[in-house]
Amino acid sequence: MDTELKSLTIKEMDDQGLGLAKIATLTAIDHDGDTYQAGAFAWKEGGHQWVPILPSHDRCAMPLGKARVYEADDAAYAEIHLNMKSEAGREWHAALKFDLEKGNAVQEWSYGFGIIDRSHEVIEGQEVRRLKRLDVHEVSPVVRGAGIGTGTLALKSHRSFADQIAATIAAIEDIVKRAGDVKALREADGRPMSKARLDQLANLKQRLDVLLATGTPPPDESEDNRMAAMHDLRDVLRRHG
Repeated sequence: MDTELKSLTIKEMDDQGLGLAKIATLTAIDHDGDTYQAGAFAWKEGGHQWVPILPSHDRCAMPLGKARVYEADDAAYAEIHLNMKSEAGREWHAALKFDLEKGNAVQEWSYGFGIIDRSHEVIEGQEVRRLKRLDVHEVSPVVRGAGIGTGTLALKSHRSFADQIAATIAAIEDIVKRAGDVKALREADGRPMSKARLDQLANLKQRLDVLLATGTPPPDESEDNRMAAMHDLRDVLRRHG
């Protein structure tokens, strides 16, 4: 089960290290094109999930505390519990309190999760992934909050290259499956997959082919080209991830 990431925002933090964040509005379609089935976060025993709080998704780091993920009405929440008996927990608490109390909050958060069950459908003409059952792995304060695809690639860079390749392969396998689903949905509606999406995938394949054939990135790897290629991949992952 590969890990995906989504952003969240801490709305409250008290002096005892207790905070609250809204993870999702279940019936809404989020910016990643995902919506949620009621119970997606609450399927475990007790109707909630307890997960560690990790700095920047670092699974080798000592947890800063733990979070209880649960559903109420039409929303999913993360109840944040920082470990105030640890030095790291107290330092993060001080930083977060400062951030919330001074001007506009700038500290961002995201949470990692695996998908146990999902479906694909069209809602009001939009291709949507319905997340039916999620296994939340952890909650993390990060430099920049992450959504599907873009955050997974960027935030996994602290891992080994082999781990990053494995995660990318898993993400591409998901793209291939979703591309097939999207193609079938569009054909049923009399529409082919857009040329822009096919061109993005072809460009990615071409760059990978050059890398595999030569052992080096394509020769036009200027910063602008690297950024354009990354935006292409992010757009593909956002639309089909």
